[in-house]
Parts: sequence; C-alpha cells; structure tokens
Amino acid sequence: MFATRGSRYNGPMEHGTLVDRYCAEPHATELTAAACDAASGARVTADAWGLVAITRPGDEFPTFVFQHQDAVRGAVAVSSGGGLVAVGDDSGLVAVYKTSDGSCVFQDAKADGASRAMRAVCFNRQGTMVAALSIDGVIRMWDIQRWERIGNWPGFDARTLAYDDRTQRMVAIDPLGQPKVLDLTRQQVVDLELVPGGCTEAHLTSDGRHLVCLAPNGLHLLALPSGRLVQSFTARQSSGMLTAVLDPSGTRVGAVTQRSVHVFSLPDLKPLDSQRHGAEDPVAVALWDSRGVAVGGRDGSLSRSGARTSLEQVVCVTGNGDHRVAVHGDRVAVWHKTRRRNPFKGLHRAVEVRIDRDGRLLVTVPDDPSQGIQVFEATTGRHLFDAGPETAGTSKVEVGGPIVACMLNRGGVRWYDLKNNRVLDLPWAQHFSLSGSGTWLGVITPEGHVRIFDPSTGADDMPSPEPLDPRVPVRLLSFVNRRPDLLVLDEQGVLGVYDLTRAKSEGVPSRGREVLEFSLPVDRLWGITGGRYAALRHQDVATGTASVLYVDLQSGDVAHEVTGLLPYVWVDPEDGTLVQPARGNAIQEFDRSGRDSRVLRSLPEARWICFDERGVLDRSGDADGE
Repeated sequence: MFATRGSRYNGPMEHGTLVDRYCAEPHATELTAAACDAASGARVTADAWGLVAITRPGDEFPTFVFQHQDAVRGAVAVSSGGGLVAVGDDSGLVAVYKTSDGSCVFQDAKADGASRAMRAVCFNRQGTMVAALSIDGVIRMWDIQRWERIGNWPGFDARTLAYDDRTQRMVAIDPLGQPKVLDLTRQQVVDLELVPGGCTEAHLTSDGRHLVCLAPNGLHLLALPSGRLVQSFTARQSSGMLTAVLDPSGTRVGAVTQRSVHVFSLPDLKPLDSQRHGAEDPVAVALWDSRGVAVGGRDGSLSRSGARTSLEQVVCVTGNGDHRVAVHGDRVAVWHKTRRRNPFKGLHRAVEVRIDRDGRLLVTVPDDPSQGIQVFEATTGRHLFDAGPETAGTSKVEVGGPIVACMLNRGGVRWYDLKNNRVLDLPWAQHFSLSGSGTWLGVITPEGHVRIFDPSTGADDMPSPEPLDPRVPVRLLSFVNRRPDLLVLDEQGVLGVYDLTRAKSEGVPSRGREVLEFSLPVDRLWGITGGRYAALRHQDVATGTASVLYVDLQSGDVAHEVTGLLPYVWVDPEDGTLVQPARGNAIQEFDRSGRDSRVLRSLPEARWICFDERGVLDRSGDADGE
C-alpha cells in the first residue's frame, strides 16, 4: 500500500473515489490526531482505524483520504507553508506526503514495528527534516530529502515534539513529565526548571522565546533560553485539561477541557475568554486555524464554538425513485432528487428505514428492541403513529401507497391501512411482499405456496399462482415495480416470474416461468421497473460483505454482479440503483455495473451537497462547489 522511494502513493489520489469528494467529515470513529498550517489552511486528521485525511492549501474539504498501515495516535504534522504532511502509525511507519498531489516523498518502516508505535511527529521550519517520538521513548530524526536517518535520542515520553526556527534545538518531554531542550548542534540535553507535577505537552511559541507546558489542571510558561518558569495558571474546579493549542499568531493559547476552550494571552497567561467547544465526547485532539479552535470527538468530527450542531454519521439509508432517506442517529434526512429537506427528529434512534415510491410515508425501525416501528409523514416529519411493541425488531417492513406492512416476531404479517384506518393480521404468513402502489400483498403460506390479497379488505384478490414445483416451497417473493409481475425464489434456489394480468382480469391461476437456479443463499429480492431485471442480494459471511446480482429475466443470465457492498445495501426498485451509507455522512449510489454514480452528503453546520462524477448537481447556499 505504501510507496517505495521515489514512487507515488498507491492509494486514492486527487479526489480519490467519488465518495471522497467534498468529504468534510471522513472519519467514523474516534479522532486521534489533527494538525494544521494556519497560514495556508493545509491540515491533516487521522483516526483510531488509521484513516488519514489530507486537505490541501486553500481547500475546504480533504482532497486525499486513505487508509494508513495501522492506527494513527497523535503522530501527524503539517510543514510550514502546507506543502508536506507527516504521519506516524502504530506499526512504526513514518511517511511524508505532498499535499499537492498526495505522492509519498519519504517513508521509514520496520518489519516488526509495534514496539516503536509513533506518538508524535514534527517538521523543521524548512520542511527538510522530520522527527518522530515512539512509545519506546526514542526520538528519531531523518533528512527526508536524502532518505537518511541522522540521529536517535532515547529517554523521552509524552505526545509533543517541536523544532526551533533554525533546526538547532528541539523541545521534548522526559518520562517524568519534565520538558527538555535537545541542543542538536552540541548533541546534548539541556535541563529546564522543573514544572510542578510534570506536563503532558510542551508547545514552542512562534517566536521561540517561550515554552507552553500543559499540566493536568493548568498551564505553565517557561522562558527560553534560560528555562526559567515565569508564569503559571492553575484551574480550580476544572474538568481537566485535555490538550492545548497555540493560535496562528503565537499570542494566545487555548486549553481544551471536557466542555470548553479557555483562551489565555501570551506570555502573561491572563484569561481572555471561555467558550463551549460543542464536542459532545471530546478527546485530546484539537487544532487552531484561521476559523478558530476545533476540538476532536469520539464520533470522528471536529467541533467549533458557536457552530450549528452537525448530524451524526449515517446509520442506514434507503431509496425509492426520486427519494432517498438517511438516518443520522435519531435524525432523519429526506432527499428529493438532488435536494435535502431539513432533517427531522425521530422518536428513537433507528436501524432501518423505508419510504414509499411517492415520497409520502416513511417508516423507521428503532434500535431499541422493545420499541415498535414508527410511521411519519415524509414531507414534514410529522409523526403519524407508533405501531406498538408487537412490531419491535421486525425482520421486514415495507410501505406502498397507504399501506404499511411488517413481519411480527411472534410470527405472521401485520399491515396498516392508513386510508381506511384498519389493522389486519395473517398470523400464519411465513413471508410477504407489498406492491409499490400498495394494491397487492403477496404472502407465503406454511406449505410454501403463494397467495395474493387486497390489503384494503384482507381478502384474496385473485386465484393463487400455480407453484413452479408443487414439491418445493417458495422462500422469497417480490412484486416487480410498476408491473403486474411477481418474482419468487424457492427453497432450491430457483428464481421464477409470474405475469398476474390474466389472474386479475379473468380469474385464472397464473403460471410461472423458471428463470435461473442459484446455488448461493439469497436474503433479499427486488423486481426492477420495466420487468427486464431482478436483483438478488447475497450475504458473504466470510468477508462480512454483500453482493447484488442482476438477472436478465428474458435471457435467464446474470447480467451484472456487484461485490464488496455493505450487508444492508438497498436496491432502488425504480431503476436498480444500489444505495448504501458511506463515509462523511453520505448516501452513496452505484449503478448496476458497480460504478459509483452519485453521492448525497450532509455537511457540518446544516449544509449539504449532491454531486456525481461531472461535479456538483445541487448544494445548500453556503456549501462550496467545484
């Protein structure tokens, strides 16, 4: 995955895959590292899974998003001017990338590097050298232009390193929490005045005249080169200092606690301001750029004081025709074509969602196993009703026209006719499918046969279709969208199709046609508008991914197979588009060949953007485009 000397990084380059574009929040787990060059705007963030996001100078969104070799914990840095980014990970790998094109210009790796997992990196002012601190207490330095290690300094700890402007000295912290100055020209360690209780971070001010040390409950300021302790601030009744950041001008320092950012002047450490940072579950990761202080959270986001709360990461999605839905925790965002409506608050956090093809009704399945399905008006978010605890943990829910139907855990199918205000049950039903208009409800009997009901009356609407093979029970069924056709899959994996036209008009049982036999297990079946294709979903237990197979119902062949999808990927029955959640609060779409075709993304501070490979299709008023 990583480049050798002189080669380019093999991962995503400029704009990477489609889902990496305009990805303001690429991380879905705890943010573990962040750094920026405030003058250029270049920045880098990383998380506990080793995902690294690099933002070029002048850009708002990360340009390069890629997976590093291992988790990255604190060890990231941006060079002065923003031209380079350094990353160190838990495998002991240190790599340097250009922000202009993402190419790897330096790396140092060890075959078994777990003992030297990196905890801090820094550049010299000229961007020609990089230093890294590992958990074995060794500071390693490299000349990145010559790919040459130029020094090792054992006996250090903590999570910060800093070169002075002339690359003659380096500031580090020893295992007792005491700051030290490494005189690189004389090859010696210079002791400074003891910091009471020790510190976890030591930041060199931009003029090189002071050292700001972060203690668990306060800040200390040491003058350089004398090393004298000249100022201290102890926070009383504080929730504890998580991390500290210096402002771009070097005249202020921000101390981040669980709730707030406390700003002090330099060099006198006088309190100037305190503001809530907005991170619900903050971690010891922060940066101070031209927009102010941003604080990292366990949800993978950077939060800023005064900013509107961002939506949580996407939990589940669905799609039907012009409509897409993304569930962000307890918030539900409905998209119509390329535009997102204002998200509404659900009654519970949801793990599954469905919308009818006309975009009128929306159903959520709560993640609380004691709560039943919830029905909303999709256009307004108005809550219509709670279906009750008997529908909790349903294995299948569908909505069509005025009908909402679901499987019950105790067995059988229940449906709600909102037009006639009726609730009906078939306690013996093994499986069901609801047509897109809500006109028909197909169910599988205990014997494995198919019956088709009128949901408004609960009566048979036509004679039952003749079995493909009377000896083999039907396992799955699905109506073809906008056609009087029914798909079935039996216990032997045979896919069949019925034309229900004569059964409805003349009252004669429909005869099915065998299409194709499958040897792999299928857990979901869709009939695509037009009646040419069926889609079948297969779960690959070994890899934890899903595959979707598109079957040509006329030729009986598998026309396309898309692999490596999320287990809960959804197929839009209108056109066969694949829909699944993606990084950065996005809905990702693929066409039948597996090519990513469109992304609908919720951005921080209530913004949104929709784009495809050609560029931005639509966006909120303040979201940047191409």
